[in-house]
Amino acid sequence: MRGIIRQTGLSIIELMVAITLGLILTAGLVQIFSGNQRSFTVAEANMRVQETGRMTVEFLNRAVRNADYWGCIPRDNVGNKLDPTGTGYSTDLHEFEDGFQAYQSDGTVGIAGTDVMVLRGVGGAGDVSIEDEMPNSSANLDVNTTEGIHEGDILLISDCIAGDIFQVTAEPTTSNKIQHNGGNKQEPGNAKTRDGVLVVVDNNCPGDAANCLSKQYDGDAQIFKPYFYQYYLDIVDGRRALYRKDGLKAPVEIMDGVWDFQMRVGIDPGLTTGEASQWVDINSTTALSSAAASEVVAVQISMLVRSPQDRVADAAMAVCYPSWSDCSGGPNFNVATQIDADSRHLYRVYTATSTIRNRVLKVEQNES
Repeated sequence: MRGIIRQTGLSIIELMVAITLGLILTAGLVQIFSGNQRSFTVAEANMRVQETGRMTVEFLNRAVRNADYWGCIPRDNVGNKLDPTGTGYSTDLHEFEDGFQAYQSDGTVGIAGTDVMVLRGVGGAGDVSIEDEMPNSSANLDVNTTEGIHEGDILLISDCIAGDIFQVTAEPTTSNKIQHNGGNKQEPGNAKTRDGVLVVVDNNCPGDAANCLSKQYDGDAQIFKPYFYQYYLDIVDGRRALYRKDGLKAPVEIMDGVWDFQMRVGIDPGLTTGEASQWVDINSTTALSSAAASEVVAVQISMLVRSPQDRVADAAMAVCYPSWSDCSGGPNFNVATQIDADSRHLYRVYTATSTIRNRVLKVEQNES
């Protein structure tokens, strides 16, 4: 019998076959890993964009719906007691005339070319109410609580018949009294007599009219805090984000990833039907006059949202933006030419239409 030939090594051909098979398996594993990583990156980018778009739309929708709210009365019935000659008086901050305004930024506020939205009204649930009827319209206000109210605050008191915007002129006492004296101890202070309103009330005003409210408020009256909000885009640390500025306070970041912000508004001339009969594109600093702003009943917002991750798309994207553009011939907004030729971020357009419901309710009340 022939002896068993023992193998003492591998031939070159066997080594080459083994190495080739190993390379094929390695390449397959790398391909699978790379594909999974890319899928994860795209999914994460899409999730971030959706989260930014949906949350921002919901936030702005709620703000627009609640704008121009002055308690249970229209703004026409609210008197403004603030001193227009007082130190620090600002038409924007202290007039409270326009519940809504919008314009395209020139770079003074926000990023030039993006839109700015201004909302006014009062906030809170009216938890502060009058405990005892005022003996006269210059008397201190006896309320159920002064929690959260401080000297210098600007407040609105309303009882569904009349209302007054005034400034608190002393730190509220433990006896829950709110003072509204005249003079310029505070900025801008109280000075104006009741003017520019539709309802006239016999307000039993002894002495200095600058110290008097429109009427003797009783237990039907509630106290709110007026607000002046500006919504705009700004750049911080190289990121674009939506910001809200509350009066003179420092702006607060609402949501990052919002690359562009455009609006158009629906106008009901004379507020006669509560429905928008014409639309105005906010495409300049003076696109919307003050008169037209007072007749806005609907706001359409279109936002271009960008993922924080780059190298997500295969090439610079093209989208239809703003959403009301005529894109019958294809996308009109090319990222390569309007933002960056090398940008491969994921871009999505989010659009929402909101009604200023307090103005629609005013139309309905007038009809009834």
